[in-house]
Amino acid sequence: MKNFLSNLYRALGPLAGGILLDTLDIATFGPVGIYVGWFVGYAVGWWMASFYNFHPAGKFLFASIAAIYLTLPMTEFVPVATLVSAFARFRGRAEPPA
Repeated sequence: MKNFLSNLYRALGPLAGGILLDTLDIATFGPVGIYVGWFVGYAVGWWMASFYNFHPAGKFLFASIAAIYLTLPMTEFVPVATLVSAFARFRGRAEPPA
């Protein structure tokens, strides 16, 4: 079971942040996003950046981008955060085989 969870994290762990942001983007659809999207985006972006061990400046930048993304209208239907995280995972360094 531990091996399965390890493999699942290696495959989906980096994508989970993008999926979470896109799910929250759908939840903040319409006028809700304008009023609370920035707050939700900043809080979740800061938490995610802390989870991925960003430095303080990186946390601020990541949280600010997440806040803007959740505040912008008409971003709900394109999973930009998931696509960006998938591209980053694709372009990242290959891990040595276990």
